[in-house]
Amino acid sequence: MSERITGAVIRRARPADAAVIARIEVDSWQAAYLGLVPAADLNALSVPAREVSWRRILSRDASTGTRTWVLCAEDAGLGFASAGPTRDDDDDPGDVGELYTIYLLPAAWGRGLGAALLDTVQADLARRRHRTMTIWVLEGNTRARRFYELSGFSRDGARRWARVGAGSLPEIRYRRAL
Repeated sequence: MSERITGAVIRRARPADAAVIARIEVDSWQAAYLGLVPAADLNALSVPAREVSWRRILSRDASTGTRTWVLCAEDAGLGFASAGPTRDDDDDPGDVGELYTIYLLPAAWGRGLGAALLDTVQADLARRRHRTMTIWVLEGNTRARRFYELSGFSRDGARRWARVGAGSLPEIRYRRAL
């Protein structure tokens, strides 16, 4: 395990955080999905394009029920997570919250920061009266699956195909009570 990072702060993200979040997302994807997602798709990821998308997402978070959190240490963004009401047709968005994204810079992996972000999201969803939380994860992403399982999530049997780059990959859903 790597050395722990002290002084990390988790706060609500603002539109001004879009560039930091975009960099974290692209770097994380390129490391975490190597071997799962075609290299051409990973290499085509664009921080400027993701920044535009995140600026739009962060500007409308309040109206959609989405909340995005950014984790910083020493004034540097190391990770982020976003969550809100479930988007799944087979669940009640008033009862079920969904973790939409959680990513850390690869250099921050294994330092307890993902668990801290997840704890923040879970507490927020519980305060908003969600009783259950779900997350979709690529079936082949064993690192993420192990993280969720160690965090108390279990597969609930739901499966779907997610569009990733030029193709699609199977995702499975995890669930836990809040």
